[in-house]
Amino acid sequence: MFSSEGKYRKTYRHQFDQLRDNENELPLSIIASRAVSRNIPLNEMQLNALSKSNDEYVDVDGFQQIITSKMAQKSLMKRMLYDIADPVMSKSQKVEVHSYIDAYSWCPPPLFILLITIAQVATFLVYFETETPSPFSRKRSIWTDCAGCYIHENHSLQPGILIFAPKLREEAWRFFSYQFLHAGLNHLLGNCIMQLLVGLPLEVAHKSWRIAPLYLLAVGSGALLQYAIDTKSLLVGASAGVYALIFAHIANVILNWHEMPFRWARVIVLGTFVSYDFGAAIWRRFYEEECDQISHSAHISGAITGLLFGYCILYNVVEHKIETIVRYLCIFLYSLFLVITITLVILRAPHSEPLWSSKCS
Repeated sequence: MFSSEGKYRKTYRHQFDQLRDNENELPLSIIASRAVSRNIPLNEMQLNALSKSNDEYVDVDGFQQIITSKMAQKSLMKRMLYDIADPVMSKSQKVEVHSYIDAYSWCPPPLFILLITIAQVATFLVYFETETPSPFSRKRSIWTDCAGCYIHENHSLQPGILIFAPKLREEAWRFFSYQFLHAGLNHLLGNCIMQLLVGLPLEVAHKSWRIAPLYLLAVGSGALLQYAIDTKSLLVGASAGVYALIFAHIANVILNWHEMPFRWARVIVLGTFVSYDFGAAIWRRFYEEECDQISHSAHISGAITGLLFGYCILYNVVEHKIETIVRYLCIFLYSLFLVITITLVILRAPHSEPLWSSKCS
């Protein structure tokens, strides 16, 4: 995670020290002339932002905030990236995040969440519009139809090519491909909206090569945990990946609680979504007659991945000793989780009884 003192802050603190003589605060009126005379690399936009500040004097924290603000950024695209990343960052983190964006190489570009969302929406709509309605099913509704989940074969319904079906576990792609299927438009919209709201800012702030593995590992481990716990349930949806994004952000909010703007609003919004989504899955799984296709096990795995693996992989600008210890602890716990889950997958046959009573057949 981002911390309040990182490599960019150290650079700006050094620049501030070069600008001052013995003052703790600098008059804004003299910064431009001193920057030129002392060969301090402040660009025109940064000097302009400093001159337009409402204060007469600035300390080192104010100096850092001003020269990394939107006003000091010439690029319209990077100002837009500031706006996208800011909602998932605390005030003290923005200096580092904005500087990180300024140095953004666009390799890879922050397109993973956008592309995976488009693929999920396109897959659902194509299957819904093209597949032949089952003669065994009632009238289809786009809001509840699991488009692409089944095919008609030998006068019976068989699992589709993408759905995760325990009896077909040798088809390894299913451990990941199930994320492209959803149990109706309600399910699809909920996942897509949340992963865009939370995932896009995280991807801009932390880059695609961190967010993509986090998301995909959550999807894969979601299928593993579902198989380990309940081999009689099929699995669809991107909830595991979405939960990894949400809980990675929740961990950042908690770690930076006192500095995070709108912290209670964030907790309430994310907590409401998690409670509704997870609670509804539990209700359908245990209390309805039909075997639900939305797995609560995938939700759990996504949350574990977001908290443990997310803490390890997301960009941290400085290594404090306690953070290093916590990171190694997270690596150990997540590795233990994967080892236990994979062991259960290997040992349990596809038609084993669930670890709890199930109405699914």
